[in-house]
Amino acid sequence: MNRIEAAAVEIRRLEKNDRVAWEDLWQENLDHFAAPDRARADMPVIWQRLMDEAAPLLGWLVLLQGQAAGLAHVVLRQHSFSTAHIAILEDLWIAPFARRRGLAERLVERLVREGRAQGWRRIEWETGDENLIAQRLYDRIATLDPVKRYRIDLD
Repeated sequence: MNRIEAAAVEIRRLEKNDRVAWEDLWQENLDHFAAPDRARADMPVIWQRLMDEAAPLLGWLVLLQGQAAGLAHVVLRQHSFSTAHIAILEDLWIAPFARRRGLAERLVERLVREGRAQGWRRIEWETGDENLIAQRLYDRIATLDPVKRYRIDLD
């Protein structure tokens, strides 16, 4: 694994002038996961939500030597056992050119610091059974929940 110097990496909340970089990264993510056309059509609305300070959708950008290299989206939700929010890590994407350099782990570490500072109760996420590379990282830095998730698709 080709680790990089901490000084070469910046991880910060998305800002209004990050739109083009975000769109490029988000399009890569949508293409990788063969997202439906609706996801692409919804990009302007998702961006507006990310920029709306009152919305529960938060976004981070990873910069590698000044170049956009990754992103994360977090949805804050209320919890019935606590007044503290639960952070749902909806998306974590590292661009192919920047993979295997420890950026995903640094991004999660940044979210943990943010969560502690903001008083979140925990951060949760899910990944596909086939995503073994990500699971190796997640198994090392987090606890696997012993639950099954069910869903009913409404669209």
